[in-house]
Amino acid sequence: MIFRFKQFAVSHANSSMRVGTDAVILGSWVELKNSKKILDIGTGSGIIAMMMAQKNEGAQIKAIDIDENSISEASQNFKQSPWSERLEAECIALQNYGLSHKNQFDHIVSNPPFFSKSTPSPEKARHNARHTDTLSAVDFFNYSKLLLSEIGRISLIIPFDSSAYWIKTAERCTLFPSRITNVISYPGKPLERLLIEFSNEKLIIESSEFCIRKGKGLAYSEDYMQLTQDFYL
Repeated sequence: MIFRFKQFAVSHANSSMRVGTDAVILGSWVELKNSKKILDIGTGSGIIAMMMAQKNEGAQIKAIDIDENSISEASQNFKQSPWSERLEAECIALQNYGLSHKNQFDHIVSNPPFFSKSTPSPEKARHNARHTDTLSAVDFFNYSKLLLSEIGRISLIIPFDSSAYWIKTAERCTLFPSRITNVISYPGKPLERLLIEFSNEKLIIESSEFCIRKGKGLAYSEDYMQLTQDFYL
């Protein structure tokens, strides 16, 4: 299958992070009911921000990243998209942005950096996009909390191995899981990723699970195809 929006193709040659399965799954999974203003943290080429624009025709989407090349590419993609008037990209750290835009966003979406002790990437921009050196879980939730509206939600995709720490850190900021989906590469493979939505209030958690592929080296599963059907040719 070829990832492509319904009306145009995406450039991602120069951003710190390429279009990957995690971003596609997250962008497809996010629920945007009552979301008028959306923030994409660590936007890369802008793929998730544009998915949000396609999913919610009335939302204004802000995309931020600390990598100048990523913002340049995201801005170009935004201009070429059918949703250019509703998309805006800015090169700024969450820590700086959060102090001046309090309580503005109904939904925050991010495929955040999560590696803390792994081997550094030789490419600095890619390293920053994948590692917590520049954005720890503590900073992520502290500043995201400032940005959320009263009804606001946060949606993330993170590795299962670090999910307990991220959930505990979120709860210290009075942010609580409301939806959790287990993501498995294929049947029999250990759990690798969690999709998690956080809310300002404690709710009964909606839980689900799906496999990306039918088996090792096999085609995409029906669940994956159904989830992402709006974004593949």
